[in-house]
Amino acid sequence: MDTVSDFKKANFESLYKELQPRLYAYSRKFIDDPETARDLVQDAFIKFWEDIDITAIHTSIAAYLRKTVHNLCLLHLRSQQIHQRFENYMAFKLKEAELNFFSPDYGVYTSIFLKDMEDIIKKCVENLPPQSRRIFEMSRTKGMSYAEIADELGISVRTVENHVYRVLAIMKTELHDYLLTLLAAYLVSIN
Repeated sequence: MDTVSDFKKANFESLYKELQPRLYAYSRKFIDDPETARDLVQDAFIKFWEDIDITAIHTSIAAYLRKTVHNLCLLHLRSQQIHQRFENYMAFKLKEAELNFFSPDYGVYTSIFLKDMEDIIKKCVENLPPQSRRIFEMSRTKGMSYAEIADELGISVRTVENHVYRVLAIMKTELHDYLLTLLAAYLVSIN
């Protein structure tokens, strides 16, 4: 039986130089990405170094490290497979949400969704200070430009911009959940 406690830590560097190329080549049989393969071999050596005083090896050190690299490759591949399944599932759910959102069968849900958004916007506008509300309504309802609003109210264009900016920031905060849903539906629709 070859125990690691008999192995001198001073020999670790020479062991690394001797075994790393073979272990790297072995890991590349399973792992396509060279950087990932290199990292997994590095992790095997780190594990060996950390456990050097407590690990008993029943075979050779080379066989022990090869088995460690093998197990790390398997763990990586399983993790990658789970990640890929999750990505596929999320892509499917987004596509399903998009189809449901724009489907005529779900028109009631879309109407409710849009009605909720409209109610939130109306509530935001009603709760605005009078000057901000007036400027926002002139801009959005009447379609007036910032310069036209500034001329009519006798204020600077910059002041009009600041009012509209603050109102939009408030609405963005209030509509946060709805905007994320719309963004997800839009992103799915362009792919």
